[in-house]
Amino acid sequence: EKLRSRRFLKAQQEIAWDHHNKVLVPRQLDDFKNYQKARIMVAKYRKKIANQRLDQLQKFTTKLVKKYDIIVLEKLNTKGMMKNHHLARAIANASWSKLVDMLQYKCEWYGKKLIQVNPSYTSQICANCGKNNHRLGLNKSEWLAVREWDCPNCGKHLDRDINAAQVILQKGLAIR
Repeated sequence: EKLRSRRFLKAQQEIAWDHHNKVLVPRQLDDFKNYQKARIMVAKYRKKIANQRLDQLQKFTTKLVKKYDIIVLEKLNTKGMMKNHHLARAIANASWSKLVDMLQYKCEWYGKKLIQVNPSYTSQICANCGKNNHRLGLNKSEWLAVREWDCPNCGKHLDRDINAAQVILQKGLAIR
């Protein structure tokens, strides 16, 4: 990417020089061979990475669908999450939307069931007793930093991510 940008800027400088000096046949971007080579090289690497990601998703989704009869996922708002510039690259690289699409059509192929549940409060509801702890009175940014918590109702010590996965599964099986 830096290689392309540097070569692009150099080409733009040369084009501006030609226009400033009123050259009879000013050069165009297509005339700069180093820029063109760098542009093609970057395109090849990006295509290779995209193909690797697609292959990984195909293998992973096939493995999941063959192994499980029911798959339960959170119905995440990936478009909204992409607006967070801190997370956007990681979300795009994970290809969550494509993962869900592949799981949907593969579940139909193999006769399996895919259930998507509402993600609201999944990390705040106790998987043991079902009570909501209402974020322990914290705001959203503080709550995200809490990785473990004790249920105020039953007293069980819970890991936030594992508990959320259990709650998602319970919600999905209740929908079934």
